[in-house]
Amino acid sequence: MYKERHAWLFLSPAAILLLLFSLIPIGWVIYLSFTSYNVFTPPEFVGLENYKKAFDDGDFWKALKNTFFYWIMVTPAITIISLLLAILVNQKLMGIKMYRLAFYFPVLVSVVITALLWKWMFASEGLLNYLISLIGIDAIPWLTSENTAMISIAIVTVWQGIGYYMIIYLAGLQAISPQLYEAAEIDGAGFWRKHMSITFPLIRPIIFFVTVISTMGAFKEFTLMLVMTGGGPLKSTTTLVYMVYQEAFENINFGYASAIAVLLFVVILLITILNMIAQDRKDQSS
Repeated sequence: MYKERHAWLFLSPAAILLLLFSLIPIGWVIYLSFTSYNVFTPPEFVGLENYKKAFDDGDFWKALKNTFFYWIMVTPAITIISLLLAILVNQKLMGIKMYRLAFYFPVLVSVVITALLWKWMFASEGLLNYLISLIGIDAIPWLTSENTAMISIAIVTVWQGIGYYMIIYLAGLQAISPQLYEAAEIDGAGFWRKHMSITFPLIRPIIFFVTVISTMGAFKEFTLMLVMTGGGPLKSTTTLVYMVYQEAFENINFGYASAIAVLLFVVILLITILNMIAQDRKDQSS
């Protein structure tokens, strides 16, 4: 009883913070999604009107499409590239720590600073267009075309995120016994065969974790869209999170913004559940 009381005492600060900054705001958002609320007047209950409005709103469906498009570009790239980087830097070579630091350094830079730097590089007369002009390629409208704006933002996201997930993979790789690789080499396994037979199966839970975390990060990305494109051109980079921001703080329609936020939560929850089901089936079949 004495130990249990002290355990709850140590857990109480985290529980209070979780209640104040997570559970209560979530409950408030769900409540507001059934109301018409503009801050200046008390919330007025409207039932499912906000959800009906979302399903009839073409901007909502476009934002949902943009969100999925961004997620499909970002999550697989981050999952694969960061894993390959982790394998490369998981070597006992001179100066390998400097390479790890170099790949991780973008994570340390503020997202706003990163967005401003890449916005300058993506400018019509920016560094990237200058470099491709040296090989005879015409300037690309990176952030001013519907076809390339979201791709450009995805490139920035992958560039800044791979170092973070590389460290997660690296921790898993270093937990694998070197004797397994030595035995595989004795059997004649090459570089890729060793990783296909040993590395990937053993770090499958970490791959699943990275996939889920990067998925949630992709669905809630907002800063890059705000700083680099402002949701344009022609709403081509307006995601659901950005639409929540517009409805809440530009249109002062917190009820509708809350409904979109709840729908976004449902989408992320469904994707996570599907990932868990797929992971369980792989574990059962292996």
